[in-house]
Amino acid sequence: MTQQTIDHLSYSQINCYLTCPLRYKFQYADKIPPAFTASSLAFGSAIHEAVAAFYQTRLEGDALRPDQMLDVYRDSWGQAESVKFFNGDNEETLVNRAEQFVHVFCDAVDPSIQVLGVEEFFELSLEGLPPFHGYIDLIEQSADGMATVADLKTASKKPSSANVQNNLQLTAYALGAEALGFEPDGLNLRLDVLLKSKTPEMVKLETARTIEDRHRFIRLVYGVWNGIEREVFFPRQDWTCSQCAWAADCHQW
Repeated sequence: MTQQTIDHLSYSQINCYLTCPLRYKFQYADKIPPAFTASSLAFGSAIHEAVAAFYQTRLEGDALRPDQMLDVYRDSWGQAESVKFFNGDNEETLVNRAEQFVHVFCDAVDPSIQVLGVEEFFELSLEGLPPFHGYIDLIEQSADGMATVADLKTASKKPSSANVQNNLQLTAYALGAEALGFEPDGLNLRLDVLLKSKTPEMVKLETARTIEDRHRFIRLVYGVWNGIEREVFFPRQDWTCSQCAWAADCHQW
């Protein structure tokens, strides 16, 4: 059943399984619709869309202004279904934060950097597995010719150096960039984080991945797929459960 329903793998699937195998079953194998969309997820997705629109228009020669980015945010937010608010947030507080974020983001943009690609699709062919698909948020090039692959996140606190070094999405991006023709050992990786602090700020955290890091990620993908094929699905109870859209299904399990 699993092989028929899962036609490709992605970082989101791998991360979901590692976070909670039972949630993976509900979301990807059983395809149970979520009971709601957490406001933090809707907010992060809408900010992501606004930033992607900025980079795409910059690639095309006329970058969006902050007010136009906010329009993209509102459009994306409006498409979210059954939004459930947490931590005292509401639609007004989040749109105010979004307005702060787009200004902070625009202030941090380096005009000398050339945008090479936005939301670049890649596919990895791994023997015996469904194809691994992904989209790289941003590929850019500095004046000295260094290529950088970046991922944008919103967060309540600055990631530690260990968090950045162990970030699996950046490792997947390194493999994706290699599939797109970039030299992985000469590639710069960066995590761009918009912080939900009292005074919002943007931090850019750089890292790299060795061939050993990339091979370890591939072994991890094989390990996760082995668990999926064998239908090894069980709940992991932690702080994320309070905002899980499949909590009711988990209680019935």
